[in-house]
Amino acid sequence: MNDEIKIVCCCGAGICTSNYLREEIEDRLKAEGFKKVRVVISKVNDLEESVVGADLLATTVELQRDYGIPQVRALGIMLDDDAAKEALDNIVKILKNRDTNK
Repeated sequence: MNDEIKIVCCCGAGICTSNYLREEIEDRLKAEGFKKVRVVISKVNDLEESVVGADLLATTVELQRDYGIPQVRALGIMLDDDAAKEALDNIVKILKNRDTNK
């Protein structure tokens, strides 16, 4: 876990929901021991630029395009504790696998 990890949180407007996702993801990754994590927020219309150099895309909306990085549908974080745990577990798993594949 030496290199900085960049995660993009995306929702329709890139304001409230993506900020909430960012906070939840940052808290969980800190608890998991990830040190160099940068979580940025984006609206759907700005994704093309936002995902440059990103390691993971967490989104609350269904995207019609593949951006070439792992993508997690993170709407569950907004719904209930079980769905939030499942989405956050998936994010952690992807990032841990990223580190072992380097």
